[in-house]
Amino acid sequence: MKSASLTEKKDAYENALYYIIRDLPESIQWSNDGHWICFKPDRLTLPPQGWKIHLSVVPVEGAELLRRITPILTTYGVMWKVVNSGLKLIETSNGSTPLPQTGKCVTIYARSDEQFIQLLEEMYACTRDLKGPAIPTDRAYRGSSCVFYRYGAFVDRFYYDRYSAAKVYAIRNPEGRLEEDRRIPGRYKPEWVEEPEELVSIQAGWKKENEAVNNLNNSSNNEFGIRKIRVKRVLKKSGKGGVFLVSTSRHEQAVMKEAVHLMRVDGAGRSAHDYLDNEYHVLDLMKDTGYTPRPIDLFSAERNRYLILEYFESISLREHVHRRHVAADDNQAELYRIGLDILDIVQEFHNRGIVINDLTPNNIVVLLDGSIRLIDLELAYVKHSKSQVKPLTGHTPGYVLRGREHSQRSEYSDDLYALGAVYYYMATSMDPYLKYRQSHLSAGQAYLDNLNDRQLLGLGSLGIEIMSARYNDLSEIREQLIRMCEQAKGDLTGSEQSSRANEAGMTAEEVLHQAELMANKLVQSLDLNNAHQLYPENSMSKMFHPANFNFGWTGMAYGFHQLGKITQNRKYHQYAREVLEWILNHTPYVPEETPESLYFGYGAVPWALAQTADALDDKPLLRIAENLALEMTRHDPVQTNISHGAAGLGLMLMEVHHLGGCSELLTRADELGEMILQQEKRTEDGLSMWEVKDKSDKKSHHSYGFSHGMAGIGYFLLALAKQTGKGEYYSAVKRIVDTLEQASYEGKNGVRLWPASPEKPDALWVHWCNGSAGIGRFLLTAAEVLQDPVCYRLGQQAADAVAQSTIFASFGQCHGIAGNGDFLIMANRGFPGRYEAKLKEYTQSLYMLRSDVQEDFWMWPLEDMESFSPDYMTGYMGIYSFLLRRFYPAVSFEPMVYSGFDQTREVQVYDANIHS
Repeated sequence: MKSASLTEKKDAYENALYYIIRDLPESIQWSNDGHWICFKPDRLTLPPQGWKIHLSVVPVEGAELLRRITPILTTYGVMWKVVNSGLKLIETSNGSTPLPQTGKCVTIYARSDEQFIQLLEEMYACTRDLKGPAIPTDRAYRGSSCVFYRYGAFVDRFYYDRYSAAKVYAIRNPEGRLEEDRRIPGRYKPEWVEEPEELVSIQAGWKKENEAVNNLNNSSNNEFGIRKIRVKRVLKKSGKGGVFLVSTSRHEQAVMKEAVHLMRVDGAGRSAHDYLDNEYHVLDLMKDTGYTPRPIDLFSAERNRYLILEYFESISLREHVHRRHVAADDNQAELYRIGLDILDIVQEFHNRGIVINDLTPNNIVVLLDGSIRLIDLELAYVKHSKSQVKPLTGHTPGYVLRGREHSQRSEYSDDLYALGAVYYYMATSMDPYLKYRQSHLSAGQAYLDNLNDRQLLGLGSLGIEIMSARYNDLSEIREQLIRMCEQAKGDLTGSEQSSRANEAGMTAEEVLHQAELMANKLVQSLDLNNAHQLYPENSMSKMFHPANFNFGWTGMAYGFHQLGKITQNRKYHQYAREVLEWILNHTPYVPEETPESLYFGYGAVPWALAQTADALDDKPLLRIAENLALEMTRHDPVQTNISHGAAGLGLMLMEVHHLGGCSELLTRADELGEMILQQEKRTEDGLSMWEVKDKSDKKSHHSYGFSHGMAGIGYFLLALAKQTGKGEYYSAVKRIVDTLEQASYEGKNGVRLWPASPEKPDALWVHWCNGSAGIGRFLLTAAEVLQDPVCYRLGQQAADAVAQSTIFASFGQCHGIAGNGDFLIMANRGFPGRYEAKLKEYTQSLYMLRSDVQEDFWMWPLEDMESFSPDYMTGYMGIYSFLLRRFYPAVSFEPMVYSGFDQTREVQVYDANIHS
């Protein structure tokens, strides 16, 4: 088993782990996977599924729990695991982990039903005076708040969902089929599993003994009935509780917040109940200001705590700012007005002796009339309050001074830092959480300085200055804001788009050098002798098949090919071949089991194999690609889009056909095209729609986008039309163009924006996967093929929307700079020079926000803004891919794009000398 480092810790919980590991008998092996430390006796054999015991404990009692249970579990010789750090222990009970993991500190695997019952009783006896939060997915043993159990998998057994290609962790049912190991509240076992008779008897006996007490509690605790509370909608749900839209006997609409028993317990014994009590107290102090919701009621029921407060129609400042940046609707006067309103709220809190302690774009809301309110005041600290001696702890990353995240913050200066962070977010749509950068504030300022839109610079720079502690009080900030606001009113020129951005930090030679460093380092890290894992998976790649293009190993192959074409160095194509051969040998395609989708499944493997065969002139490898492509598409997929369905697999078939000429591939692609046409639905308005399902058990919806929706379907049908000449495909493409035109929104300066779906008309995006960048790719391709002026106009308007937008979501291809940049490179071919300024801004921003210089090569983090991975769609492989296309357009092509439209289109992007 993999060993872990053994270092003594100061934290009591981690120190207890240290001594457990140090004193382990030689017969017990241990490993650390980054979240769990697992202990397994030699030669222990477990069934693949069965009864598991979970132990829950409040963090302050974690070390004591380990001290008590370790000798018992060692004596029984069972396998067990425990969270590997004090921070992870805190996370199990503070609501930050997914609901299925809430409360789970220890997991114990019983070899048999007899041992399971014995261990339940042993754990119950040794933890009777300990307490922990309830585990929602489990059943409590004899009413314990520490010992729980459920039936589930002991090993990583899974299948892939037919609609999403996501891993579904599974157990085997009596018929021998895999079914989802559902970890949902209230379901601690499948219907076909019976609890051991002895356990049923024990639980029934405990219930009978406590019926009198339970009846008393039920009769005296009918708080919901007294208030006539009816839940109308769940607004949010997590392990620590929920937020609900309700009606009551006195209010048609109100918000109800729930605090679950024994969640969020700190070292002083304060729990989620105390956080909710504190919020009620603060709201009561602020109820006459109009800046916060009015508190209505506070009560307890079934050991949980509930707060009823005023409801008003609003959206979060985060969502408000996101929409403004997507649409480039950066009315500077409004920005400063909102900034002043937020400052007024902070000032009023401070005047009343209250430190807000959680001022973020999530907790500031914008009402329909544009006014501002502050919500979620659980962390607020009332100075000189007798009821709260010390502040409650908690934080939102990026909105607390580094080093003070876990402190008991009680100073007004902490609110000033958060205020600066909010201003920076308003100006950039970027949380100032560049954890991967040591000098994150200077990097944040550099990003601001590089933006073409100069109106955003003032507020963002003020935010950086506030976070840098250049202001001592709110009055100085107010004076500065007022001056900036007056300047905005006097500026009658509107939002001036300048071409300040340049690529001084980026050169073709340096980009290529860094990309080669990255690729060679990556190759050195590949474990080609490991039959189970080629490269360490991250949280996203673990959710899908390891060979998938988006987050898996096929994306690497494309990156190697790109470098091989640019450098004319055959070794990079050979690297791609080695990766693909490993995939074929160790994760081969298995019919009915392997997910087949293009982006999230195995669908990119034949495409990558064919490209590798073409680069290496390897005819046998091409035959393998063709045969695999045909084998994978013998049955119709359940989806129609590019990412998960027929359009993506059809493109794969057409590209492999384009490279090798196998006519059977084109025939099968044509059949998939017919299938797509059969599933087209027409609305009463004559619009064309195709259903999308995110998962087999989810309700279907619709999408306009390239990756998930009709724009991508149109792209495939356009390729089929060009290849086959069939009028039915041309007609479908024209219907899709008409639908996209009618579904679009006209934004500032005539740009075109699309909602993510008809079901969410306000969710406007400009990104590749589901927004203007992806839709524009289809429209500009259709313009080239059809010579249609409507497509040209809409495609240009989509490109203008991307170029004008000031949104920042990530660096990557899916939702970020790289994907938007790839589209603008394409658009710059059709409209020479029109998008050059934005492309310069993109490349220079990537230079400014690259990893610290001490790293081996340039990297950019995943969308968590913290961790690094070579994933193509979200990681740095795709970012390098964009940069290489930017600086080497004549020899660099895009992945997963049909090359049969125009074989010379990448060569003709624009004169490569533009960068010299």
